[in-house]
Amino acid sequence: MLFVIIELYPMKKSEMKGFKHLSARTTIRSFCIILLSVFNYSCETNSISELVAEEETNIDGTGPDLVTYDNTARFILDNACIECHNTVQATAGIMLDSFEPAAMEAASGRMITRMTDINNPMPPSGNLPDVLIQDIMQWIDDGILEN
Repeated sequence: MLFVIIELYPMKKSEMKGFKHLSARTTIRSFCIILLSVFNYSCETNSISELVAEEETNIDGTGPDLVTYDNTARFILDNACIECHNTVQATAGIMLDSFEPAAMEAASGRMITRMTDINNPMPPSGNLPDVLIQDIMQWIDDGILEN
């Protein structure tokens, strides 16, 4: 293999001046070490499914689709609910502007019931898009985690 590389890129004597201190043996040894490192790295996993599993798992063992209050639910609630359901104006006694009260509403089932109610939708401007409701449902299914 080294022969192929040398043949593909022949060096002139003037270009080799800086390499006088390297013997052919050292060059071949270095090349072999690099080659073995590449092969070793490429053989760390046994299958494509292992690669996919590694990409789908975070350091703490949870999957990438884990929905938490901080990464998903807060954004939805902040944009659709807290205008009426906040600490200052807790319409119907419901506050959704922080994790604890939002988690209580989610755990009780009232949040999803109201978000999916066709006759009395929340928010009052109309039901949220299905994808956002699915995100809230996923947050609940994932255990109503804060972060």
